[in-house]
Amino acid sequence: MPEHGHIEHEVRKALRENEATAGVDVTVKFVSGVVFLDGVVMTVDLKEAVAEVARKVEGVTLVRNRLQVNPEHHSLREQFREGDRRERE
Repeated sequence: MPEHGHIEHEVRKALRENEATAGVDVTVKFVSGVVFLDGVVMTVDLKEAVAEVARKVEGVTLVRNRLQVNPEHHSLREQFREGDRRERE
């Protein structure tokens, strides 16, 4: 049986490496074959893409996608990137 931390790491890695989900900031928890996804994303398409990437990770038998959709949500990473860009201008 895979270790919980290992699967969580693999899901986060897969999300970072996927073009559609690379900038997403979600919480990943793995319990007994089930990945729980929590957080806020900007679109339904992104919510579905995150779940699809997680499903493909070896050791994942089920994904509980508890992501909320809020079109006005910006992750902290996006806010920092915008701040860095403004500082350089």
